[in-house]
Amino acid sequence: MELKLVLVWALGSLLLMAGTWIMGNLELTIGVTSVSYAIALLAAFILLMLAGLCWISVAVATKGH
Repeated sequence: MELKLVLVWALGSLLLMAGTWIMGNLELTIGVTSVSYAIALLAAFILLMLAGLCWISVAVATKGH
């Protein structure tokens, strides 16, 4: 595996960790507006989707080798 593929694979892992960290700490409590809650939820969703995109890209590139 090339170094670039390994780095994209590792980036996907970091994006997944960040997305799940946000999702795990997300609570609609006192002091949290529904808008900020929705923005955090959207940010976590985008991070999870980017992680999947990184992993799919690595899988396709690996299959091509």
